[in-house]
Amino acid sequence: MFTVLFWKKAWIWLKHYWYWPVIITLLLFSVVAGSRAKEGLLDLLFRQRENYEKELEIVKNVNNEKDKKKAEALENHKEGLEELEEQHNVELEKLQEEKQEELANTIKDGNAQPERLAKKIAKILNVEYFKKNR
Repeated sequence: MFTVLFWKKAWIWLKHYWYWPVIITLLLFSVVAGSRAKEGLLDLLFRQRENYEKELEIVKNVNNEKDKKKAEALENHKEGLEELEEQHNVELEKLQEEKQEELANTIKDGNAQPERLAKKIAKILNVEYFKKNR
């Protein structure tokens, strides 16, 4: 009469809806025990549901706070990088202006000696000076 397919379906239903047989058993017990036990069991079920909802709300709040802190840290990091880039660009411009001035002064002073002028310019520009052997 009961086939393997029936028992498999019953097992699957029991795995997913296990709480129904438990509730029915508890209600039958409470009917036998009295109305006071029944109220206690129903109260227990409602408190369990409330605790579950509170726990979900706490988890949701914690995740929201974590996301806010992450976004704030990312924003602070972005602002810091932009500030560093601005400082770097200003200092780079100053350095380039100083090198140009130094290069112009060196060229004015060293017109009489081309070898020495070439060495000084190479030093200012951070390059190597190679003297050709003739």
